[in-house]
Amino acid sequence: MPDNNNKINNVLCFVAAVVVGSLLLLLIPDFKLGRFEFKKVDVFADIRKNKNIADADSADILLKPEVVDACKSGMVCFEDFSASHNALNRFYDALLSKKQVKIAYFGDSFIEGDLLTGSLRYLFQEKYGGNGVGFVPINCITAGFRTTVLTSANGWDEYCLTDKVFDRNKQGISGYYFIPKINSTATFSSRLDYGKQTDTCTEASFYFITNGNLKFTTAINRQKQEQHTAIGSPDIQKVSVFGNIGHIKITIDNPGINTVFFGVTLDDKDKGIIVDNYSLRGVSGETLKSVPEKTLQDFDKLRSYDLIILQYGLNVATKTGNKYDYYKKRMANVINYLQKNLPNSDLLLVSVGDRDEKLNGEMTTMQGVKNLLVTQQAIAAECGIAFWNLIDVMALDGGMAEYVKSKPPKANLDYTHINKRGGELIALHLFETIEYEKEKYLENQKRKH
Repeated sequence: MPDNNNKINNVLCFVAAVVVGSLLLLLIPDFKLGRFEFKKVDVFADIRKNKNIADADSADILLKPEVVDACKSGMVCFEDFSASHNALNRFYDALLSKKQVKIAYFGDSFIEGDLLTGSLRYLFQEKYGGNGVGFVPINCITAGFRTTVLTSANGWDEYCLTDKVFDRNKQGISGYYFIPKINSTATFSSRLDYGKQTDTCTEASFYFITNGNLKFTTAINRQKQEQHTAIGSPDIQKVSVFGNIGHIKITIDNPGINTVFFGVTLDDKDKGIIVDNYSLRGVSGETLKSVPEKTLQDFDKLRSYDLIILQYGLNVATKTGNKYDYYKKRMANVINYLQKNLPNSDLLLVSVGDRDEKLNGEMTTMQGVKNLLVTQQAIAAECGIAFWNLIDVMALDGGMAEYVKSKPPKANLDYTHINKRGGELIALHLFETIEYEKEKYLENQKRKH
């Protein structure tokens, strides 16, 4: 006769072993071994309730501006948190005046290499005129893959704020500064990747600060040469050359005393739209507050922006990040700092883009990214500026998962970074939103008069 007690004991031992083994799997982190990749096992995934924004505390719910304008279908409009509902009015006035309009777009690796901004510049210049790619550092880590301008530099001491050795007192608006030597050279050549608007420009301007005796030579299109001498000044100086410029070279004849260069701007003189790309990988946006006030004020005098766009977050968000109060406080300080030192500029805060992880077998937006979105909107509300929900914008086209899956793809397999095609799509959404909001502003102005 079979021993039922032994069978029951065997079953209980087997079940216990399975339970213990499953719990032990929770302790094993993600790891890779050659081509083999192990993802941490979540044995409670099917019974755990996934937290989303709707489950969050009331403090973590997306806000609504006091005045909400109607937005047409298929578009994500700006949210205006200014007291008088006029966060971008100066910018719209500038566009409507048909004068030269300057836009500064600050961001992290999401816009690196002129991704997104290159397409945005093309769309603006196609409608409103203007040539050139705007501000370019003397050299930068994206020089090899930026599709809108080809650059090379030799003989400079280069410093980036992400370097271990960096003097914040010399920090330029782009996060770089460059110290020249005798015979240091830098060249900048137009590229046709975004159309004829980037083919040439009519004004190339170099920005620097020196205590004097600086001498350098510029050469346009490898032919027309011009020598320049700069006397000492506590202010940032700008030296411009003019012509039908497709290629510009600078050669340092005498580096002068305590000379620091920041970069060059390639524009059309006094007309069209300028879009400057200030991208820097690995930053959260907080380092903008370390740009010296005098430097910002000098740039405001030499190159006053009608619109400043801020887009950060990739280096802040974590998978399960819940509270970003520390970031809210710091970025609010950054925005207040920019408003103080660049008082003629309207500000638009663009949220972090969609970033996905696999959950229950499907790619979905990380919860920590959703929570950061809420925080960034709260920053815009606190500072009284305009806000654009980029996660909702990307959702119009299926979100990051669809960006990656589309043929050809619009984003990389890290489910974090867009590629050129993704940048073109987001730039089109942004341009169309600006045009739509501008026309609504114009209609409101006509009704008032």
